[in-house]
Amino acid sequence: MSEIKQAGFKGYVLMGSFIALLLFVILVIYLYKANQAFVPEQPELYGYLSTTLQAPSA
Repeated sequence: MSEIKQAGFKGYVLMGSFIALLLFVILVIYLYKANQAFVPEQPELYGYLSTTLQAPSA
């Protein structure tokens, strides 16, 4: 009887670790895509705007 309980416990541990790994992979993919969302396609344009909007140095 104890073998059956051990097998059930191992199954739950294996299933929980699989779900945790799956959620971790989904989180990493989401963060990777969210990080790329605000990167401009033409950074030269934004660099030009940031240099023209700076206060002149005295």
